[in-house]
Amino acid sequence: FIAINILRHINLLICNWNELNIVDIYKNTLDSFSYFAMLTLPCIIVLSIYSIVTNIVLIKKEGFKYTNFLGIILGMLAIIGLFGSQTIYMITERIIYVKNDLLIKLFIDSSINIILTYFYTLVIATLYCNIMAANHVPSYDKDFVIILGSKINLDGSLSPLLKGRVDKAIDFGKNQYKETNKKIIYVPSGGKGIDEVMSEAKAMKNYLIQNGIDEDSIIIENKSVNTSENMKFSKEKIDKIKKDSKIIFSTTNYHVFRSGVIANKLGINCEGMGSKTKWYFHTNALIREFVANLYQERKKHFLIILIIMIMLYILIAIGYKYNLL
Repeated sequence: FIAINILRHINLLICNWNELNIVDIYKNTLDSFSYFAMLTLPCIIVLSIYSIVTNIVLIKKEGFKYTNFLGIILGMLAIIGLFGSQTIYMITERIIYVKNDLLIKLFIDSSINIILTYFYTLVIATLYCNIMAANHVPSYDKDFVIILGSKINLDGSLSPLLKGRVDKAIDFGKNQYKETNKKIIYVPSGGKGIDEVMSEAKAMKNYLIQNGIDEDSIIIENKSVNTSENMKFSKEKIDKIKKDSKIIFSTTNYHVFRSGVIANKLGINCEGMGSKTKWYFHTNALIREFVANLYQERKKHFLIILIIMIMLYILIAIGYKYNLL
């Protein structure tokens, strides 16, 4: 956002150097949020449509669940936000026509542009971070691999999602031993849900043994109920064996970024790797991760938006007072 608007100011300086005045620079600064919102508009429209389409496919494949509607909901909200903002612009134009109050319109328009710009920036940045995290290639020097749990089947077997995570960990362990002759210790992590016949950790351990992993190379963590506890409790188990160990965690590709953020907040130094999932499931899962990240950092986001709004309102008030608008 900052880079784009610096380029706008440079362009303004180059194109209008001889005729440039403080009013031009002021207006260029004031219009920056509106400009950025319009610049990201095509990207947001494409993402919204893609989100809705993949969500429809997900519902057809996986059935009707509340969580399976997230892509449709967020896609529709983004589209409504785009067209709804235009409706509000028209209403504020009417207010000016009736009351001749430019200041009201500027405050309302600026608020809309700030919120849209901030939301669009978060969507694009989160998507970028998720792609980078999911495609990260870890180094072959690890002592432990934490396998983050998820719901198992009714018979105690691994779901395709969880199987992918364990297979990813097994492949990494085998490749590391082949490259460096260093063995890795597996830490399957996950407690027992009320509708599960055994803990997720126990189910993963059974699968690991079935796939040729020695039981001595497996340490189960069977108390955790979420990603934060997966990381915290697994690290406690690891520290009892070796301090300052090199750790990697295995999860699904869309979950690597948020898991890494959680680990970092807990002070756990580790790398992450992600297993693949079905294309139509990935988008909906990614949206869940985005919403979870947004909620987790809600206070910080609210504070940042508030600070930006106050600064812009001050700028508008100054311009209105000195007839710069």
